[in-house]
Amino acid sequence: MNLAPTCSVYLLEQDSIVTDTIRHLCIENALSLTCFNSHVELMSAIKATQPCCIIAANDQPSGQALDLMENLAIEQQQIPVIILGDHNDVHSAVAAIKAGAIDYIEKPTIYGRLSEQLNRVIKQRAQV
Repeated sequence: MNLAPTCSVYLLEQDSIVTDTIRHLCIENALSLTCFNSHVELMSAIKATQPCCIIAANDQPSGQALDLMENLAIEQQQIPVIILGDHNDVHSAVAAIKAGAIDYIEKPTIYGRLSEQLNRVIKQRAQV
């Protein structure tokens, strides 16, 4: 029996393999997953329902992950964000962390580290 409060994850990712991996992690942790095609759609959804976590791919067209981080900061949203990015892209990793992301996880090997971060978010939410 899972005693964790209901928690949803918003995902901004175009890669279906990565999306399937994240969907599997969410199922394992009894989290709901909602996928978005753009940061604009995601920001609109936040106005109705706030997720416990956002996962955003840094390789989205026109830098949507960092645009998302900027919009969250402007609207003073305190939602944990995990950025997924390319291996050895130090510049993007530093930019994501400076923008407020709780982690930058390199693709394609995301499962273990992402699982740890989701567990941390669930624990923090349960303490609130």
